[in-house]
Amino acid sequence: MAIKIVQGTPKKLYKEVSPIVKDCFEGVWTEKDLLQLLDLPHENNLFLVAYEEDKPVGYAFIVADFEESVDTKIATIQEIGVLPEFRESEIAENFLEKAIQFSKATKAEYLEQVVSTIDQWLIPAFVKKNLKPSEIKADREISSFNEAKLILTNIKKNSKISVLMNQLFFENNDELETHIVENEADFDLIKRNDPIAFGSIISIDKADDLENTLTELKNLDIEWDEIGITFNYML
Repeated sequence: MAIKIVQGTPKKLYKEVSPIVKDCFEGVWTEKDLLQLLDLPHENNLFLVAYEEDKPVGYAFIVADFEESVDTKIATIQEIGVLPEFRESEIAENFLEKAIQFSKATKAEYLEQVVSTIDQWLIPAFVKKNLKPSEIKADREISSFNEAKLILTNIKKNSKISVLMNQLFFENNDELETHIVENEADFDLIKRNDPIAFGSIISIDKADDLENTLTELKNLDIEWDEIGITFNYML
């Protein structure tokens, strides 16, 4: 059956896809979460829905904004959701092609997406459309410095993992407070001892390194809660 992709405004097409959001993300993301995402302000946005006949089977939401911190405009794929039984089709690739066209039309410097653990089925489509992995962010919830030190020690033992930065996260009035930690001495400089998470940002020099680095991360004596991979497409 042929797949048709329709472009429209987020608020209008939200009603079309809201019934399938949970099934696209195995229940960890809901239609309410999507609505909150759509409510955030952006300079430019693109919402796409894939249909089999009249049935919505997938959607994508892409935005483009000028980022003052890097003095450039960046397009971001906020979300791609496709029902599991349609993931073998070319829906994701078609979404990516339209995202690239949108990024060029809005004069963005590059297009990016962070692929979470649950989204890693998208990786073959990203590779096929020449999006390049640039970094991996691995996170684990913790409750003590001892846990953080153990994770840091295990990462440092593996020379095949190129760590750009290790961070500790703390709650601070509904926001996150972060501290960089490169060795155990850095813990003594932190004036609190109630971390909620540890995160490592890992460099990927070339696409061929991605699979090997993911394997090395999974082989560490660490049970990561989330592994996110940033993909970029330079325009």
